[in-house]
Parts: sequence; C-alpha cells; structure tokens
Amino acid sequence: MAVVGGFGVIEGVLALFLPTTYVQGNGVVVALTFIGWGWLHIVLGALVLIVGLSLLRGDVPGWARGTAIVLVALNAIVQLAWLPAYPVWSILMIVLDVLIIGALLATGDRAAWSG
Repeated sequence: MAVVGGFGVIEGVLALFLPTTYVQGNGVVVALTFIGWGWLHIVLGALVLIVGLSLLRGDVPGWARGTAIVLVALNAIVQLAWLPAYPVWSILMIVLDVLIIGALLATGDRAAWSG
C-alpha cells in the first residue's frame, strides 16, 4: 500500500510537470485539467502512503484498516477515471488496489486473534 501511494505521488508530479507524458484530449481528462489531476494524485497518494506506513507498525491503530480500505477503493475509482490518459498504468494500479483491498479484508484484525 505504501508503494502504491508513492506511485500515486509520482503520477501526480508527472501530471503537473510533464503533462505531455499522458494521452491528451484537449488537455482535459474527465472535466479536470492535468493540474487538477496532478494535485488529486499527489494528495490521495500521500494519504495512501501515510496510512500504508501506519499499517506496517507493530501496533496497528484501530482506524488504519478501515481508512486504508476506503482510501484504496477511492484510489481505484480515481485510476478508473484516469484510464483515458494512461491506460496501461491505470489498469496496473487498479489491479494492485484490488489486491490490497483483498489482503486488508483477508487479514482481519490481528488483535482479535491474540486476545
């Protein structure tokens, strides 16, 4: 999850500073400019990265798992909307998001196992 968040930040920086990297249709992807998408990817990627790092701690905060599932699902939706600009990368990110959600749901609450 931390890696996906880092990739999201990188994707946002590229959208801000190198918009010619992406397929363009009048410089707009789903009613947002590349600057708007760039900031969206940076903020969402940073949130996913921070929550992902909090899940790596030995004592996982109670809020982290639910927040992680919501943020990763939101990231998958954003990647789906970003699909026209960078199709292969967006599909890869959506697959990783689905795998992350599956892993978060499968592991459950570790504190309940030990207690």
